[in-house]
Amino acid sequence: MKSITLKSTGETITFVKTGKDTGGVFTEIICTIPAGKQGPPPHIHPLQDEVFEVIEGKLELSAKGKKIVLEQGQSFNVTAKTAHTFSNPLDRETKFRATYKPALDIEYVLVQGFEVLNSQPNPDKPSFQMMVDFDFLLEQIRGQYKFAGISGIIFTIFAAIARLFTKPKVKSLKDHNASF
Repeated sequence: MKSITLKSTGETITFVKTGKDTGGVFTEIICTIPAGKQGPPPHIHPLQDEVFEVIEGKLELSAKGKKIVLEQGQSFNVTAKTAHTFSNPLDRETKFRATYKPALDIEYVLVQGFEVLNSQPNPDKPSFQMMVDFDFLLEQIRGQYKFAGISGIIFTIFAAIARLFTKPKVKSLKDHNASF
């Protein structure tokens, strides 16, 4: 099993089953989030459902305009086209399973996204390079993932400007799939 860690937060993702393993039906990961840490910014999977199931601790989901706190053994299905994010509200680690149906290219998004963020001196302060890399990543999987709300609109504008000054450094989908 392959694992990746986001340096800035300590969030770790372990791939239990990939799209290759399931013939594209689903991807399953185990995610561990340290105490009090946030997950990704609000985002949408237009073509995928994502099922969250808490293994240890508690997980706070923001989805469908509501905050939902899941405890150990509880699960929640975030349907396609629903803006969502998550965080660990506890003072200890939380572990959960996330299942993406269908698999599509979620492994690419997660692995390359973590690599982009890990290459930044301060991922909380977006650089031109970071915007260009994420813009390139999203173009590789057109229609499968997008940032939600006003941050998505701002990202699109700044990424277009940033492209004038730098080129992407992230792997293409083809190169990622060849090495994953």
